[in-house]
Amino acid sequence: MFAHTLLWAAVGLGAPPDATGPRLEKGLEVRWTGTFTEASFRPGVRAIRNYDVDTRLFVLDTGDYGADAILFTRVFLKPDRKASDPPAGIVRLDMIRIDPRGRVSVLPSPADPDNPTPKARPWPMIQLQGLPLHEAGMFVEHPDKPLKPGLVWSRDETGRPQVSWKAADVETFRGQPALKLVAEQKTDGYFSDRVRQAEWRRQEKLTVLPGAGFASRLERIIERRDPEAEELAFRSVLALEQQGRMTYSGRLYQERRDEGVHAAAFTAMLDRLLAASGRDGPKPFEALARRIQTYLSDNGASDTVPYREAIHAVRKRAESAARGNLPPGPPPEDTAHTAEPLTIGRAIPDITAAGITVAGSTRLSALRGKPVLLAYFQPSAPSAADVLRLANELHVRKLGAIVPLSIGDAAEAKELAAEQKPNVPVYDGTGVYKAHGLDATPVFVVVDAEGTVRHVARGWGGETAAEVTRACERWAK
Repeated sequence: MFAHTLLWAAVGLGAPPDATGPRLEKGLEVRWTGTFTEASFRPGVRAIRNYDVDTRLFVLDTGDYGADAILFTRVFLKPDRKASDPPAGIVRLDMIRIDPRGRVSVLPSPADPDNPTPKARPWPMIQLQGLPLHEAGMFVEHPDKPLKPGLVWSRDETGRPQVSWKAADVETFRGQPALKLVAEQKTDGYFSDRVRQAEWRRQEKLTVLPGAGFASRLERIIERRDPEAEELAFRSVLALEQQGRMTYSGRLYQERRDEGVHAAAFTAMLDRLLAASGRDGPKPFEALARRIQTYLSDNGASDTVPYREAIHAVRKRAESAARGNLPPGPPPEDTAHTAEPLTIGRAIPDITAAGITVAGSTRLSALRGKPVLLAYFQPSAPSAADVLRLANELHVRKLGAIVPLSIGDAAEAKELAAEQKPNVPVYDGTGVYKAHGLDATPVFVVVDAEGTVRHVARGWGGETAAEVTRACERWAK
C-alpha cells in the first residue's frame, strides 16, 4: 500500500492537477508498433492470422482547438519463412483533429480542394471485425474531471451499447509512473447461456503517462458469440506499444507535412470513388492514378520520410480499381442494437452531449423527472439564429430542460452564441444526432418526464415557434 501511494504521488507530480487531455506540440512524431491477431472458430474450422502493426502520429499544428495531425497505419501479415513473396498488407493515412480532451475527428486535407464536405467529421467507430486501419485508440476522450484511480465515466456510441471507462490503477511504463485505464462495451446478451443473435464484447486497457495524456500502451480484445454456439466464434487482439517520439522542425518538418497532407488528400479522393462503387467506370480511377503519378514525378522524397508509402499505396489501389478490382464493402456489424427513430410514444434513445458554451456534458437520462426539449440545429444554417432564440425563450420561461444541440463546427456555434448571448447552454450534437435517426435540421423533440417522445417538429417555418412552444407548455404542466 505504501509503495502504491508513492507511485501515485509520482504520477501526481508528473502533471498539473487539471490535466484532462493529450499534450501535443507542432512537429511531434510518435510511433507505436505491435501485433494484431484475429481468430475464427467454426465447427471443424479454426483459422488464425497474425499481423504486424506500425502506427505513427505526426502533429501539423496546435491551438485552442487542440491539434491537427496525420495518422499513418501499416498492417501487414507476419512474414512466412517458407514464402518468397513479400507479405500482404494495407497502408492508410488520414488527417485528424484531436481536441483538448482527446476526442478524434477526421479532418479534410488542404490539398483536396474538391472535397464536397470540407469540414471535420466524427472518427469512424472501432470495427468489430476487420483490420485496425482507422486506429486512433491511443487517444480517449477524457472525462470532465482529472484522471485519478477510481474515477469512472461512460461514453455513448451511435447504435451501440455504452462504453464504460475506469481509471483502474497505477503502473509503470519503462520506469515512469503511469495510469491504467480500462474500458468495456458489450451487448446485453453476451453472457447468456444460449444466445439467439450475435453478441459481442470489447475490452481495452490503456497505459497513460500523465505528462503525455495519450496511451503509451494499448491492448484491445474483441470477442463474438454466434447463435447456438457454446464457445467463441471470433476473437481479435490488438497490442500496441510506443517505441519513440521525436520533434521535427524546419525542412524536416516541412517534408513530413507535405507528404502527409498529399497522402491524406489522395486517400480521401479514392474513398469517394470507391463509395460510388465504380458506377462511372474506370476513368475516374485512371485520372486519380495519373494525378498521383504526376505528384510523385514532380516531388522527390527523402528516404527518411515514411509517409510516401501511403501515396504509393493509394496509386496502386486506384490502378487496381480501374481494372475492375473493386474491394468489398466493410463487414456488417453483428449486433441487433441499432439506433431507433424518433417515434411518438416510444422511449427516446439515450445520448450524452459535450458542452460548447459550458464546461462538462449533459446526459439525457439524467434529466428524467422533467420534460425536455432537444433542439437540433446547424450553426451555419439560415434558421440557426431563430432556433437558438426560441430555445432561450423557452429556457427563460422554465418550460422544462431545454437542450440546444449544434451539429457541425463548434467554433461556429460559439460565434452564434457570442452574438446572441443566450442564457441556455449550447451542447455539441455532432456525435449523437444519428442515435435519433436525423438526416436534416432543424428538429425539435419534446420528451416527457418519463423519457418518452411526445412531439417532433421538423424544419423551420412561420408556425414552428408557436408549435414547439405549445408542445412544451403542454408537457410542462
